[in-house]
Amino acid sequence: MKTTIGKNTVTMKNTLTRAAQNLSLAEKRIITLGISKIDARQSKTVYKDEKKRTITITASEYQTIANLKHELNAYRELQAGTEKIGKKQLTIKTETMRGKKITRINWVEQATYEQGKGKIKICFTNKIMPYLCAIENRFTTYKINETTNIKSVYTWRLMEFFISWSKEKEGQRKISIKEIKEMLEIPNSYETGGTIARIIKPAIKELEKRNWKIKLETEKTSRKISHITFSWRKP
Repeated sequence: MKTTIGKNTVTMKNTLTRAAQNLSLAEKRIITLGISKIDARQSKTVYKDEKKRTITITASEYQTIANLKHELNAYRELQAGTEKIGKKQLTIKTETMRGKKITRINWVEQATYEQGKGKIKICFTNKIMPYLCAIENRFTTYKINETTNIKSVYTWRLMEFFISWSKEKEGQRKISIKEIKEMLEIPNSYETGGTIARIIKPAIKELEKRNWKIKLETEKTSRKISHITFSWRKP
């Protein structure tokens, strides 16, 4: 069955884009497919109704975005993706006069896999809706087909960061190793060299295969790499 899901637009506040999202690749696909079906122009009061926050995602739509050959694999990934997603939280850190404030928000109230029907339903929480609708400025937006067949959640997250930091199609950003590890949720066991070689460079390479132009420069403090400067241009 053909689907037009790839034409959908994903829109969310930059705050959400840059928060720690705590999602596996399958969960990221499910959440993003759901976001693409939210009308970002609507007032959040519209979504007080649980039925309007409940989004149906079909195996056919998931198969298209994951670029899977067989729909059966989409069924399996959808089922696996709903198993833990109800407990997943995003973490937003903000600086205040008294120090850092950490807010944790559940993505969904519930996730239901309908066996034999080839679809799932997810209900976004009330708390998450202000980040997904009534958005007028400081937001990240892209077509969901830009994520088709992404192999790594790190690639996806890096792409979102670049878009959120971009002016039109290009941008530049200097960021500390500590910040990029926090934003990409890279395990503490990864040293700086491993972070760059095993996570950041492969993510860049995957984006470059999608015709992104990306340059990475490192900066040292006390002989250790402390910062990375990214320069990029979208296709």
